[in-house]
Amino acid sequence: MGTRILDWFSRYWKRKTDRPDYRQAYVKLPLDTDLPSLASEFERVCEGRLDRVPRRDSLVVDTDFIPEARFDGERFAELVAELKARSPERYALHDSTKWRRHEGGVAKMHTVVPVKRLYSVDEESTAYEPSVSDRPR
Repeated sequence: MGTRILDWFSRYWKRKTDRPDYRQAYVKLPLDTDLPSLASEFERVCEGRLDRVPRRDSLVVDTDFIPEARFDGERFAELVAELKARSPERYALHDSTKWRRHEGGVAKMHTVVPVKRLYSVDEESTAYEPSVSDRPR
């Protein structure tokens, strides 16, 4: 019983202090943009431990579980910022982070996916239009 509590406390402490044992990343790059050229940059961050999976409309970069010491976290954050800057207006960038158990330790998993917007983002369309309740009857 004591070992389980100690393991739980160790995983909890690593999450709170942001010190994972492993990292993993899943990045989707749409083909109708210039973003797939960043796949080679992600390969450098992960030291070549990734899979490039071509899809019909995108290129998916999926990494293996990489030890924290071999993962360049600063460069990864720079690449995500570059993705945000270079992604076209028609895409909204979804970026999420989750913590999972992996091989007796804790893995921090990053997911970065550009998602097409449902509605256009024109300044003219975002101008104030009075609601129906404000109109005279």
